Amino acid sequence: MIFLLVFSDKVCAQIKIGVALPFMNNTENREEKNLGAEMLQGINDAVKEHNRNNPESKVELITEDTQRDPAITLEIINKFGSDKKVIAVFGPVFSSELAPNAGAPNFHKIPVITPTSTQNFLAQNNPFLFQLNPTYEVRGRTMAKFANDELKMKRFAVFSEDSYGKNFADSFSEEVLKNGGAITTSVYYSKDDNDLTQELEDLEDKIFSMDKFIDFGNITREQFDIIKNHDIKFSYADSLKIELLVVSIYKLFGRDADWIMDSLKLKPSASFDKSRTVIPGYTEAIYIPISTYLEIPKMISQYFSEHINLPVLGTSDWNNKEILEENKIYIKNLYFDSDFNFRDNAVTPDKLSESGVKNYYFGYDGMKLILDKISEGNKDRLSLKNALESTENYSTFHNKITLKERTNIELEIMRFNKGELVRIGDFKY
Repeated sequence: MIFLLVFSDKVCAQIKIGVALPFMNNTENREEKNLGAEMLQGINDAVKEHNRNNPESKVELITEDTQRDPAITLEIINKFGSDKKVIAVFGPVFSSELAPNAGAPNFHKIPVITPTSTQNFLAQNNPFLFQLNPTYEVRGRTMAKFANDELKMKRFAVFSEDSYGKNFADSFSEEVLKNGGAITTSVYYSKDDNDLTQELEDLEDKIFSMDKFIDFGNITREQFDIIKNHDIKFSYADSLKIELLVVSIYKLFGRDADWIMDSLKLKPSASFDKSRTVIPGYTEAIYIPISTYLEIPKMISQYFSEHINLPVLGTSDWNNKEILEENKIYIKNLYFDSDFNFRDNAVTPDKLSESGVKNYYFGYDGMKLILDKISEGNKDRLSLKNALESTENYSTFHNKITLKERTNIELEIMRFNKGELVRIGDFKY
């Protein structure tokens, strides 16, 4: 009986998963070590739970340090790929580590699952590679599709940083055009530029130049009565006049504004003071992909000072409730996608910072997906790969996962309006 128990334990230990994370053992910098350590904490907790609940299919982890080096990362994938007892690799986490080595998983026919890499087409073009975090492509296109399908918007401006942000902006613009919409203008700025005045003035000029306005602070009684007696789409005519607003004819009358203005024998205002409150309408919203939440105070305060007054569509880096609340006086209407939104039953691990908690759950949730597939009987490389490919509507503590061409296409859309952050819902591209 003792021999049989020992033998059984050995059988259980045959399922191995490689973990390739940037533990940064080659540096003394504590902060550089945090990401790998925090993610591993989540991974270990997921494995402990699995092994406790699935004694017949226990999993053993083998960890390796990528050091954020693509060459070392390739060595690690090759090492895991050559060990037939290793049925999957969790990691690496950075696109810079993974992109040069994206073909290695297919060479070894071993599933490689990255929890955070967002570079376009890595998984789509490589049959054994999985991206659990939506790519730039998915993010840009999801927001464009949401604005088209849910907000019923068609015409957009783009204001984007010229390197990182352009990854999102290009996909957003392509999806807008695909859906029959238009990009009215695109203005780019340098990530090192703290003063965006010139770029925002350029953006404002381009948005205003293709619009037509009625100046309610300089309108005849006859014109006002005509507008008041028509079914306008934006606010009440009396309120517009009291506040002396300058309002786009497209905001007032919709996309048929030119025809309606002609039928009412109204003419747009020839000129007005741009420093007043101006409400554009030909362009219906502006897409602003930022690279970090630290940009929010700079971006939104300068944007507000230019009186552009369009709803803002953004990326997941806008998802910082504390900073949004601190700058709520500047934010009129903001929509953004979210790749990380805690479920109500999520437990925050002790002694971890906000970023540490995120790293923990990127590790825990990603590993749990793999382990759940293993517990269903997928205990070899090919069956696990096939099981992962069929993942749909899989709920984790921080997101949902539906894989299309091995890439997660699920995001949540959030709205920040009047100081309140609300979740609108899950959206698939």
